[in-house]
Amino acid sequence: WRPYMHNPGLRQWLHRVKVPALVLWGENDGIVRPDYGEKLCRALLDASFATIRQAGHYPQIERPGEVADAIASFAEVRR
Repeated sequence: WRPYMHNPGLRQWLHRVKVPALVLWGENDGIVRPDYGEKLCRALLDASFATIRQAGHYPQIERPGEVADAIASFAEVRR
C-alpha cells in the first residue's frame, strides 16, 4: 500500500463492526499519527478512542498497565 501501512479499502468495511470497540493509540506514535486512529474510530458505529500517554507505536508493550486499565474501564462501562 502507498503510503506504507495505509489500506484505502479499510474504511468501507468498518461499518460492519456491530460490537462496541475501543481504539487505543500511543500518543507519541511515530509511525501512524493518532489522528489516523481517531478517523478510524469515527468510521466505527460504536467506538471510543483513547490515547496512551508516553507510548509510541506499541503501547501494549510500552505501557501494558495503562492499556489494561483502559480496556478494563471500557469493559466496565459496557457491562
